[in-house]
Parts: sequence; C-alpha cells; structure tokens
Amino acid sequence: MKKLLIAGIVLSSSLFATSLEDRVTALEKRVAKLEQKLNMVDKTQKTIKKDITNSTVLKCNKVKIVKYDYKYENNGLTQSYNFTYTIKNTYNKPIKYLYASISFIDNNHVKMVEDYIKRSITIEPNQTVTVKTNYLIDEGSLGETLKDTPKQDVHVKFKPFEIDFADGQVLECR
Repeated sequence: MKKLLIAGIVLSSSLFATSLEDRVTALEKRVAKLEQKLNMVDKTQKTIKKDITNSTVLKCNKVKIVKYDYKYENNGLTQSYNFTYTIKNTYNKPIKYLYASISFIDNNHVKMVEDYIKRSITIEPNQTVTVKTNYLIDEGSLGETLKDTPKQDVHVKFKPFEIDFADGQVLECR
C-alpha cells in the first residue's frame, strides 16, 4: 500500500508539473500575442498622430499686414496708387506664395479700393517682408476718394485666399 501511495504521489506530482509547465507555456504565448497587439496599437497611434499633425486645419489669420503706406500719382493720362505693405508671417513655417486682397474702407464702410497680392514671396516664420504694388484707378471710380480721405479714417482689411508653404502644404482661405 505504501508503494502504491508513493507511486500515486510521484505520478500526480509529475502530472501537476506537466500541467503547470503547460500552463506557463500557454501564458507565455498569450503574453507574446498581447505584446504584438500592443505594438500594433502603438504603431497605429503614431500613424494617427502623424496624420493629425499633417492634416491640422490651419487658420488663415497668422499672416497679416502690420504696416502700410500709399502714394497717389497722376501723370495726366493715368491715376494710380503705389502701395507698400509690410506683411508678417506668424506661422511656424516659411511661406513661399501668397494670394490676398487688401481693401481700403472708409468710416461709412464704403470700400474705396481693393488691391491684390498674388505672387511668389518668401516670408520666414516670425519675419516681415515689404511688398509693393501699383493700382490703376478707373476714371469715376471710388478709388479716387482714397487720396482725399484722412489716413486715420481709412481701415484696411487684409484677406488671404491662398497661402503656400515651403513644405508643400497649401492653405486655401475662403
């Protein structure tokens, strides 16, 4: 009987050891699978974060006119304004092209002149650039009134339509 009891204990301990070993192996496999899933989730999160960063909707209000000046000219045949604008880029990347309108509005909200900038231009982050344009006045248009309006009564509205960045991103402002 003693021999039978000892044989049973040896047999049950070897079965328990095999069972324990099998359970550890099974747990190791499950842990390996979970680690693979975690790696996949981590890669997916990094991809999503990169996609969000690349497709973040930028607002068009980070490029603005910080200073302007104009000079009226009449050579007898044509009337025009020579405009000088100082434009600042407050985006964190360089601008390489700008398409925008600049409206000169009086105190009665009447648009006297609407000038446009549509050109390749390099403006580094937090830098300013001076842009010069010439605006021909149509005879009898409201453009003539700008020369007679005191500068303190003139309001300038700057509206970008398109901003192209050096990294290839194009921002359309509508």
